[in-house]
Amino acid sequence: MKTLKNLLGDRRLLFARKGMTVFDVSKFMDLHNVGAVPILDKEGKLKGIFSERDLMRRCIAKELDLKTTLVEEVMTKEVIVIESQDTPEYCMQILKQEKIRHIPVIEETRLIGVISIEDLLLYDMQLKEEKIEMLNSYIQYYG
Repeated sequence: MKTLKNLLGDRRLLFARKGMTVFDVSKFMDLHNVGAVPILDKEGKLKGIFSERDLMRRCIAKELDLKTTLVEEVMTKEVIVIESQDTPEYCMQILKQEKIRHIPVIEETRLIGVISIEDLLLYDMQLKEEKIEMLNSYIQYYG
C-alpha cells in the first residue's frame, strides 16, 4: 500500500520563514505555483501554515498592507499534520473532515512536505486509470 512519503517522492520541501512579509510569501507561492506553505522558525520548527485562504480572509478582506504585515501575524497557527507512513486514503479523510486543502507531512518530528487535495485526486485518478486498463485487458483476453 502506498504511503504519503511515497506520494511525495523526491519533491522539494517548499517553506517560508517567520519574519517574512505577506507580500514576499505570496510572491514565493506564486513563483512555485503552490496554494499554501508551511512557516518555519529559525530552528526549522513548524510554527504555522499560510494559505491563499489566509491571504484572502485575514489580509485582503481586512485591507492589511501586505508589504508590512508579517506572515506570522496572519498565518494559521493551529496546524493539523499527518504522518509520512499514513495512506493517501486516510489523508483524504482528514482533509474532508477538517475542511482543509493542504496538510503538512511529518516524519517523527521533522517536516518533509505538504500534500494537497489536488495531489490526492491525481493519485486516485491514476489508480482508477490503472484499474480500467487492467479490466479492459481482462475483457479482451477472456471476452
